[in-house]
Amino acid sequence: MKLFKNISVMALFTTFVGMCGSANAQQPADTGKVLTDKQESIIPIAAHAATGNQAFLNQALNNGLDAGLSINEVKEILVQLYAYAGFPRSLNAIGTLENVVSGRKQRGINDAVGNTPAAVNFIPSKFVFGKRVQTKLTGTTNIGAPQKYVPVIDTFLKEHLFADIFGRDNLDYQNREIATISALASMSGTAAQLRAHLNVGRNVGFTEQQLRRMAFLISTKVGWREGNTATDMLNEMFNTASADMIKTENGVAMEKVTFPNQNITVVGNLFLPKNFDRHKQYPAILVGHPAGGVKEQTAGLYAQKLAEQGYVTLAFDASYQGESGGEPRFLEDPAVRTEDYRAATDYLSNHPSINPDRIGVLGICAGGGFAIKAAQTEHRLKAVATVSMVDLGQLRREGLNGVLKPQMQQRLDEVGKQRTREAHGEPIKYVNYVFNSREEIPAGATGMYREGYEYYRTPRGQHPNSQNKYVFTSLDKLMAFTALDHVEMISPRPLLLIIGKEADSRYFSDDAFARAAAPKELFEVPGASHIDMYDRPEYVPQAVKKLDNFFKHYLK
Repeated sequence: MKLFKNISVMALFTTFVGMCGSANAQQPADTGKVLTDKQESIIPIAAHAATGNQAFLNQALNNGLDAGLSINEVKEILVQLYAYAGFPRSLNAIGTLENVVSGRKQRGINDAVGNTPAAVNFIPSKFVFGKRVQTKLTGTTNIGAPQKYVPVIDTFLKEHLFADIFGRDNLDYQNREIATISALASMSGTAAQLRAHLNVGRNVGFTEQQLRRMAFLISTKVGWREGNTATDMLNEMFNTASADMIKTENGVAMEKVTFPNQNITVVGNLFLPKNFDRHKQYPAILVGHPAGGVKEQTAGLYAQKLAEQGYVTLAFDASYQGESGGEPRFLEDPAVRTEDYRAATDYLSNHPSINPDRIGVLGICAGGGFAIKAAQTEHRLKAVATVSMVDLGQLRREGLNGVLKPQMQQRLDEVGKQRTREAHGEPIKYVNYVFNSREEIPAGATGMYREGYEYYRTPRGQHPNSQNKYVFTSLDKLMAFTALDHVEMISPRPLLLIIGKEADSRYFSDDAFARAAAPKELFEVPGASHIDMYDRPEYVPQAVKKLDNFFKHYLK
């Protein structure tokens, strides 16, 4: 590659490595927001406070304050939680809040203090007041077996929990229930109480859709098991399934689905072909997105187009990215990214409408490297294809065409220093995938350097879940990763590598093709660059036609 003037090596490093990005998939935006940002931010605060995970709570508190929660509202959430999670967890969480608020103030962030609770006049008595509140919340005057067996606990519940705590007016009943449901879902041994408070949620005015949103966020913010437990209870409560189906283009339907990678919840969009029949079994293709991208972008575009050809397709967000769970957010862990493909294969293999012997994989850019890595030993993937494939490990080590190789040790030194800072409690450091504005692009920038901005940061491919940042210390994992070390192990299953003929990253696909054993094919799209292959209408149909022929032949 001919390097251009006036661009430093480190500028190249901090901008190129994520340009394997998003594309406009022509899919409906997620406009069905049923909880406010403030309400959604309560969920991880309550969950991590209840489980005692102070590191995750620290970030959740920052996010909640950024979302508009006042300091006193957060204090009230943590005070209430002592009734459900105990004094130690509540006190520890309050200590973390104090440190967070102090740290934000030092950084010049002055959060709203908010209202203090007004004095309560318990008429005619605290017990009667509490009983009225309890009846309003639960919809019944009945008391449970434990309260009958030990009556004093019923007194404490009414006088203290439902009078002293719920009587404080700086947090309304709905927000208190969000906190309580989130805390109970996150702890073990509290299933009966969780079920009861999901019913309380209905009594204080939450709709089924809002309660399901809470369960979804518990799944992605806390863990698969916790969220799945809440979802199962809601299925029983409403006697409905949780599928969220929408129609897209050309008769294709899209359903949001979740599945576990260990206890991280992976979120995907499952595309169903026109006239889909649940009683039949279809060939399926899972589609992995580029580094920095999300499922609604180029992965979703290809998934949509392939579903139009008659396949069931699954575009999914990698762990730590997009709607999927995992903390810290925006971590790039190649081992987990590779395992995402296996988890997606688990899901498709157990879907009643999919033939488990007819599953293929398509990976785009860095997603192509991870797809190849997974397929080397994942024999359930019967056919492997990539578009604009990149080995993200080699790219992190060396940069495009080796321009960063001399700085490899220096960059790893910086990673080590940053890990020390974060272990000491300093904030996570993030770096950008691409230039954030046109003004940041150096004079003379060409190819992927300019295309990265034009693609990621403009309406062409921009998506709110693709936030143009990743955890800096991810580099110590990525730089030890190699996607193509055993690409020959894919054989005798077929490998198709699609590249734009003008792509400055094409050498990755050339290398994979040289290493691979038959059957293999390298397919060039004349005139196309690396990023052109994500969404350009003159190039994508050529790739889709080739992919359709490939998968139809090998997923028989």
